[in-house]
Amino acid sequence: MPNTFTIGDLEVIAVSDGEVTLTAKGYFAGTTDAEWEAHARWTDHEGNLVFPFGCFLVRSGDRRVLIDTGLGPITFGDYRGGELLRQLAEAGVMPEEIDVVFITHLHADHCGSAALKVDGEMRRTFPNATYRWTSAEQEYWTGGNLPAGSIARKDIFAAVAPRFEAADGGASLAPGIDVYSMPGHTPGHAGVVLSSGDARAFILGDGISCPAQFEEPEWSGLGDIDPKLARRSQEALAREVEGTGALIGTSHFPGLTFGRVMTGEGKRYWQPV
Repeated sequence: MPNTFTIGDLEVIAVSDGEVTLTAKGYFAGTTDAEWEAHARWTDHEGNLVFPFGCFLVRSGDRRVLIDTGLGPITFGDYRGGELLRQLAEAGVMPEEIDVVFITHLHADHCGSAALKVDGEMRRTFPNATYRWTSAEQEYWTGGNLPAGSIARKDIFAAVAPRFEAADGGASLAPGIDVYSMPGHTPGHAGVVLSSGDARAFILGDGISCPAQFEEPEWSGLGDIDPKLARRSQEALAREVEGTGALIGTSHFPGLTFGRVMTGEGKRYWQPV
């Protein structure tokens, strides 16, 4: 069953579109077995990272906002997706009930179910939703200067174009659901901050890929387009939330749960709730 959380008056349902298993040292290039011994709780028994393709449905009053759409119905090597719609259905949510789809960034494992091929034609998966991501992200991925090896899903753009509306940092997606700028992983990468009363939570896409990065703030993972900027964005977020009780969740953290940024023995760490 999907994980369900409450942030004040907001309800969050965390679902997974699938998962991929990656070697820890492969994802975080330059790290060693000795370094990973201190972070073994984030790996499987073989020392691999198992990343879910996490998506988050947030209910704010009568509004439903879906954050990220996973990989889509694709099997490629160790990448397996296509579970999103089934898991939403298990939570009692149908595609036509989604009001807003916010994509944190346009890597394929975050936007893959935004549109799907039906009868040979790409169609919006969530027909009544407004599709939103940052203008910087739109400009980057629709431009003609993508670096070699970029994993893009340009086939979704035409399908969602009639319902696309840019949402930059500070934009409101629904009451209590606002865009949080966190560039670096991609030029227009952004998360979402949820606020209700005194409660706050952040959903960060790939702003932070693995909880170990809170303890190893210089580690940058596979796919960071600007690693230095990504780490500055991470540091700014960590400074903002440490010790405040705010919850943090990301697309690939194990268990698709939230946690808090704590400090101890001179280091930050993420503690799941």
